[in-house]
Amino acid sequence: MSEPPVKRDSLALPSLITGVLGFFGVTAVLGMVFGVVTLVRTRRTGERGRGLAIGGIVASVAWMVAIPVASILLLSVALKASNTPILSMRPDDCYNAARPGIDAVKVPCAAEHDGVVLDSFTMAGPQVPYPGDRKVHDTALSVCTDRLKNALGESGVSPAEPVIVGYGPDETAWAAGIRVAVCGFESRQGPWRG
Repeated sequence: MSEPPVKRDSLALPSLITGVLGFFGVTAVLGMVFGVVTLVRTRRTGERGRGLAIGGIVASVAWMVAIPVASILLLSVALKASNTPILSMRPDDCYNAARPGIDAVKVPCAAEHDGVVLDSFTMAGPQVPYPGDRKVHDTALSVCTDRLKNALGESGVSPAEPVIVGYGPDETAWAAGIRVAVCGFESRQGPWRG
C-alpha cells in the first residue's frame, strides 16, 4: 500500500495570493504573515507549501519596497509639476519661495503668497556669453529697481516693504538660451493675500 500524499499547509496558497496582490498594501502584510506562519508550520509538521510561502513572502517584500518608492516618485513628480520656473512667469503671476536657481511655486493671487511678478526683460542677445552669477544678479536687480521705480514713481516704493527683486537666469538656463530676467515685489514680513 502506498502512503497518502502529504497535504499542503492551509495558509501556503493564501500567502502567495495575498503577496502577489500586495499592491493593495494590506494584502502585502497579510502575504508576509501567512508566509512566515506557513514556513514555521511546515517545518514542524512536514506538510507541503514551503515554495508557495516563500513566493508569497518575496512578493510581499517586493510590494512593501515598491509602494513607498512609487509614492515618493509620484509625490516628487506632482510637486515638480506644481512648480514653475520663476523666469517663465508673467506679470501679475503670484508665487511662493522664489530664489535664484530654484523654481517658484506659482499660486493664485487670492491665496497667500510671498511675491508677485511685475515685469520682465531680455538681458542679452543669443550670442552673448554668460557673464557670471554675480553680474547677472546685480544687473537683474539694478534694471528691475530702475524699471519699477520709474513705473511706480519714487513715492510708490517703500524701502522696507515690499522689496523689489530681480531674478536672472543661472548658467544652465543661459546655456539653454534663456536670457529673460523677472522683476517683482516680495514680502519680507509674512505672506500677502490678494
